[in-house]
Amino acid sequence: MDISHLDTPSLIVDLNAMSINIQLMQERINDLGLALRPHTKAHKIPAVAQMQIDAGAQGICVAKLGEAEVMAQGGIKDILITTPIAGQKKIQRLITLHQSHPDARFIQVIDDHYHVVEIAKAASAANICIELMIEVECGQQRCGVQVGDDLVELIQAIQITDGVSYAGVQAYSGHLQHVKGYCSRNKQARSVVVPLFDFIRSTLEPKGMAPQIISGGGTGTYTAYQGLGYSEIQAGSYLFMDAAYLAIGDETNATKNQQFSPALKVLSTVISQPTPSRTVIDAGMKCLSIDLGMPIVEGREGVRYQTGGDEHGILHHEEGCEIFELGQQVILLPSHCDTTLNNFDTLYAVQDGKVVSQWTIKGRGRSD
Repeated sequence: MDISHLDTPSLIVDLNAMSINIQLMQERINDLGLALRPHTKAHKIPAVAQMQIDAGAQGICVAKLGEAEVMAQGGIKDILITTPIAGQKKIQRLITLHQSHPDARFIQVIDDHYHVVEIAKAASAANICIELMIEVECGQQRCGVQVGDDLVELIQAIQITDGVSYAGVQAYSGHLQHVKGYCSRNKQARSVVVPLFDFIRSTLEPKGMAPQIISGGGTGTYTAYQGLGYSEIQAGSYLFMDAAYLAIGDETNATKNQQFSPALKVLSTVISQPTPSRTVIDAGMKCLSIDLGMPIVEGREGVRYQTGGDEHGILHHEEGCEIFELGQQVILLPSHCDTTLNNFDTLYAVQDGKVVSQWTIKGRGRSD
């Protein structure tokens, strides 16, 4: 059907742009001599994850155990769970996930002896072995063990404990993905992980503790690490390219990132025109997240979006801008793809103004 027949607000993706983004990132990562493990918290759809794998990705990342369950049920067989878990209920779900999909590979990120002891205990009781990856603090000050003796002791604990095995380390600096300016961003991203790689060479390798996998990086920083020793890149937002990523700059432009094309969009409808300079649409905070700023109105220079609350968006027109009409559809580029997508049940794939497919966002709300 024609896009104009969609009810609004609706979440749409330019299928051609998304497909090109998938292929282009895969080619770039291949050229860097690395593997791509895209983070699927950006889209939460097993069918899209399979598209990424079919293009050459070796596996995927998920943020939460609930997302891993969705992806495994959708047939994805190589999954890294990038957030530590705690509590017996979560650990038992991890065990059940392994048992339910014995032909799949699951790697669980940890950063504490608690994780080793409790996961190993449950895994041993189930007669399985769970791969563990240690998150290392790389400037974000969120999860992660410090580089040094604490890291050595945690690796040793895994190596001597039945029921778990040591897969490698996660070194992800999410706080640097949106630093403005290509050179500044890459310089900062590289500097925060250099101590880890120095430690790997000076201490872990001589002790027989060198990580098999070193996982990290993102859409903003994937080119920052040449020669350091990463084995795989976790980029995810390149698939959609939201407004926040479009504004960080690339190697050719200080303020515009043109490496990938914007693909994810929200279709909205004009519901009120109170004044010639103010239009109201039916897309508010319940569909357009604003944690990384305001969305952009596509194809309309001089029109600025302001949130009008849960259900309303307000468009402010500069003088001389063309006036909208009631019932007219408006397309917006979200500021943050991950949190916007989590507001919808369905993603409509569009080509040349036509809806050609649709996907249920199966991981929506699976922050468990």
